[in-house]
Amino acid sequence: MPREEIDLSCKVEYLSVLDEDGHLDEALAPDVSDEQLEQMHRVMLLARRFDERMLNLQRQGRIGTFAPVSGQEAAQVGVMAALQAQDWFVPSFREFAASIWRGTP
Repeated sequence: MPREEIDLSCKVEYLSVLDEDGHLDEALAPDVSDEQLEQMHRVMLLARRFDERMLNLQRQGRIGTFAPVSGQEAAQVGVMAALQAQDWFVPSFREFAASIWRGTP
C-alpha cells in the first residue's frame, strides 16, 4: 500500500469558567445544584478512603498489585457527572471513582 500524507490539522478552542484571577465567570458557570456538588464530593471522598485502604492492604501483602487513584478523583467524577444514563462507560484499573459514580458493584 503506498504511503500518502494525511491532513491532521484541527482547531481546539480553549474555554475556562475561571478568569486569570481565579474568579468564576457566571455566564460560563455550569448548571450544577448544591445537591449534585455534595454527591460529587462524597464520591470523591469515598474513592480516596477506598484507595487508602487498598494501598495499605497491598503494602501488607494481603492483596496483589494495586494502582492508586489518589489525585484523579475529581477528573473522574466530573466527567461521569456530565454523562447521561445511556452513555457508555468502559473502566480501566484506575477508574474506581468513576465506577462508584456510575453505581458499578
